[in-house]
Amino acid sequence: MLEIRDLTVYYGHALALEKVTLSVPERGLTAVIGPNGSGKTTLLKTISRIVDPAKGTLSYKGQNLLECPPHKLAKMGIAHCPEGRKPFPEMSVLENLLVGGHSLPPAQVRQRLEMVFGLFPILKERRNQLSVTLSGGEQQMMAIGRALMVSPSLLLIDEPSLGLSPLMVDEVERTI
Repeated sequence: MLEIRDLTVYYGHALALEKVTLSVPERGLTAVIGPNGSGKTTLLKTISRIVDPAKGTLSYKGQNLLECPPHKLAKMGIAHCPEGRKPFPEMSVLENLLVGGHSLPPAQVRQRLEMVFGLFPILKERRNQLSVTLSGGEQQMMAIGRALMVSPSLLLIDEPSLGLSPLMVDEVERTI
């Protein structure tokens, strides 16, 4: 489904990734594990077209991702849940989730919301609450839920357990 070949990325003159090759199969779970500074976030940002590689190829279902602008990725079935949760603080939980499904027809939005609420029942309970009042774990659930609103076939999640309590880590990992 996702093929990465010899991907090299620089930030200015600093080498961030060198000749990364990775195959992600359809319906699989692939984890990229490494210490801080090893390039995990850079890899996801490059797949999401936020960062341009110096060399290498990226293809998704046979299509060259390097020719796709970032805003087209959701329509292709790719969603990125970035590190740090990044809620829209002035919006409710429901409004944050709706942002993820903004391009969907209303019937699909309702269907996707029910799916997200099924995965994360606490979000349904807190749907009218401001997103910044959620705990870190609940904000992470909301961020994942927002990404799931487009029903992606490829979900990129950066640091899903960062800053979470052990109980919340278990719950988020179970859902993933």
